[in-house]
Amino acid sequence: MLREVRRVTAAGPVAEVVIAVHDARRPVGRAIGSIVGEPGAGRRPGAPARARVTVVCHNIEASAFAATVERFADADVRWLELHDGIRSPAGPFNHGLARAEAPYVSVMGSDDWFDPGAVDAAVRHLERDAPQVLVLPLRHQDGPPMANPLSRRGRHRRLDPVKDRLAYRTAPLAFIDRRLVDRLGLEFVPGLRSGEDAPFSARLWNFAERIDFHPADPGYVIGADAAVRVTTAPMDVEDELAPYLGLFAEPWVAAMPPSRRHALVVKTLRIHLVGGLVRRAEADSLGPGEHEAYRSLAQAGLSIAPRALDPMSRRDRAILDLLVAERPAELGALREAGRRRNRAGRADRLLTRDLRHALDRESDLRRLLRYVGWPH
Repeated sequence: MLREVRRVTAAGPVAEVVIAVHDARRPVGRAIGSIVGEPGAGRRPGAPARARVTVVCHNIEASAFAATVERFADADVRWLELHDGIRSPAGPFNHGLARAEAPYVSVMGSDDWFDPGAVDAAVRHLERDAPQVLVLPLRHQDGPPMANPLSRRGRHRRLDPVKDRLAYRTAPLAFIDRRLVDRLGLEFVPGLRSGEDAPFSARLWNFAERIDFHPADPGYVIGADAAVRVTTAPMDVEDELAPYLGLFAEPWVAAMPPSRRHALVVKTLRIHLVGGLVRRAEADSLGPGEHEAYRSLAQAGLSIAPRALDPMSRRDRAILDLLVAERPAELGALREAGRRRNRAGRADRLLTRDLRHALDRESDLRRLLRYVGWPH
């Protein structure tokens, strides 16, 4: 059930941010204030809002946030309730996006917020340049800007999904033309606790016609002060990998140009397969079921991007080769390869097994070289 609880109208917002919140302990007021401004902090009563907020209270009554509702009573903030009994951020994000009215839309976790000046900077770019997508700079709380996407030097407008490494931005933290959301049928995968954004972002980066990114601007901050985030709580390997198996099976992925499939599969195997397997190996939780699940994902990826192993570092190939071998490797060998990965020397971290691929666009060495002087 979706219910509108409270809404204050203001004329002409350019952007609308959907915030999903499932716990009254979350600092949702911090997120809201970073978008519409704090009461008494220079916000002029009756002035047209440049950004609007839609808060979706997920499986919780909006009354649990009564103090925050009252605090922003004069701002353009809409409060909705969604009661679906499903522990996934996909539902509230989809419902909020479906109700959005501003020309540009975005999503935000309730633990996160915008840096001072980030919304104003974004709105200026949206009004001046009218991109279909404006990618937001990212940083972790108390951390430096993240080099994600690791775009080309001086390339701030009309990014290319391969040349500007957009595949590495799984979370679609961006302001998106609402018409594009409708035209591409973009939605978060219902019911998934994690990875629900993978198909959304992959389709967005590969089918939008105009994507801009200004990495030196103030941006989106990923909060670290929540005890447990829904998307980072422990889960079964099948749940962890389901979004990517589903993504690789999508007909529109198979129809993409080979270079785009290659970039998507390399990123998925490197980050989500190898990264997850190593965490489980180090925690001594890599069993036969996990072995088979990771093997299935590797095989699915190679079926649509046969050369995806070429740019992998030696340390990652040590794991991936065991997974895709015709005779499945012993579980003990896979565990040991996973444990050794983070102890690998510099050469094994950066170089490929076949040195002809060491400077492949998707190689770790090529990525390291681009880090120099970033952002630019």
